[in-house]
Amino acid sequence: MFRVQVWDDEAKRYFDVVLSLDQWGAVGFRHTQLGDTPAEYDDPGEAWRDAVDLQERFGDAIVTLLDMSTGERHFDKRNLPEVGIDASEASAAPEIWTDDWVIQRAVRIRVASDGAAAYEPWPGYTHPMTRDQAVKALEECEERWPEQEFRAHRLRLEEKVAADAIDRARRSVRSRKYDQEKRR
Repeated sequence: MFRVQVWDDEAKRYFDVVLSLDQWGAVGFRHTQLGDTPAEYDDPGEAWRDAVDLQERFGDAIVTLLDMSTGERHFDKRNLPEVGIDASEASAAPEIWTDDWVIQRAVRIRVASDGAAAYEPWPGYTHPMTRDQAVKALEECEERWPEQEFRAHRLRLEEKVAADAIDRARRSVRSRKYDQEKRR
């Protein structure tokens, strides 16, 4: 069973939703109220179709599917189990958004009279990685650049959701600029 959920910035959490549908798919949503039946699907393909419809119509919304049997959130169709296949038989375990890690370089080290230390992303090591990958990358950075100080920085789920929303907004602006230039 899969539920369509939408992120609420004010509440800082995901909400189950009730969908408004027409003959072409999902055209709107609202938070569930007491007594409402949330948007639930047995078929992950159908659930994802409606989630994508919402995402296209409401570009600033963060839409996800919650797998009710595992508690996993799916932000990408490729990570959903295939229809008719038992999750244990799926070719790969579904990838879910969990905390990831990146490598950062120290820009300013904290001294007693200063504020906090400052770090910046280190080029080549900004792609999200697992904790084990980050430890190996950190060792590699310290070996290759011994004069620099590095840290493995944990990207929390909230940071990733915010980064994803920013990326979507940037893509939207770029596509509008491209459309405007194309019309000229």
